[in-house]
Amino acid sequence: MIRRTKNKTLKFAKNELKKLLVLDYRLLAERFRSDQFTSKQMTEEFKANPEFKDWYFKNYWALEKWRSI
Repeated sequence: MIRRTKNKTLKFAKNELKKLLVLDYRLLAERFRSDQFTSKQMTEEFKANPEFKDWYFKNYWALEKWRSI
């Protein structure tokens, strides 16, 4: 019984961390899109955080590409 509760707690914690990470990514992406960062700062952020870079290009860059068509 204790093991099952521990697994559920860990799963819940992982889900909450993932939600916070996505929220953090969204906030940073919105700052990028509102020109609060220079392109040099964006490049530095992408180099420092490759997971964010992948997420950003998957979720935002493709949308911008389609909007311009």
